[in-house]
Amino acid sequence: MRNGGGLVLDERVLGRTIRTDLYLDLAELFSGLFLVGFLWTHMLFVAAILWGEVPYNTLAAFLDRYYLSYTGIPLLGLIAAVHVFAVTRRFPQQYRVFWRHLRTLNHPDTWTWFFQLITAFGITVLVLIHVWLVLTNWPITAAKSAERIVSYWWLYLSLLFLGEYHASFGLYRQFVKWGWISRHRIGPVLKLFTLLIVGLGLVTLWVFLRMGREG
Repeated sequence: MRNGGGLVLDERVLGRTIRTDLYLDLAELFSGLFLVGFLWTHMLFVAAILWGEVPYNTLAAFLDRYYLSYTGIPLLGLIAAVHVFAVTRRFPQQYRVFWRHLRTLNHPDTWTWFFQLITAFGITVLVLIHVWLVLTNWPITAAKSAERIVSYWWLYLSLLFLGEYHASFGLYRQFVKWGWISRHRIGPVLKLFTLLIVGLGLVTLWVFLRMGREG
């Protein structure tokens, strides 16, 4: 309607909606990139055990001394909350679209989105358990980490695979969504990174398991 400024009002509302969606998409993008960066950096830090207990304990003490662990955990929780909100804000609509596309198209990217959703729920539960286990046995040392991994190896093995799947395919979906790199180019690169990180994680878990079982 043009009478009474109705059309102008509709355009303003539509403009605000578009801007809000853009801001939330950017929040999803940057929070996701930050979390993937943290995941890979965390994997490299934990892999310090491959050089022995002394480097691992030295790094843990450094993070403790400068309160990086104390500030990092709440900051990560906040960024993760922003990411979850930005991703799930349109969940009911996306859920209906997913099932409709699955029945008609059965495209690989549709299954990618579905498994992104499943792994997100799994990661959330496992990360909360991990943080609780760490905080109840502070400070972090190689011996405590080995003991924890021996007791909860299934937790960390699941986190490794679910986390790397979610991170790699999350990056894939963002690159394709924003049109930075074609799916045919970014796919092999991310698969290689995933194999490297998972391989490093498996070796690291094996070292911790051996340490814990040897006492």
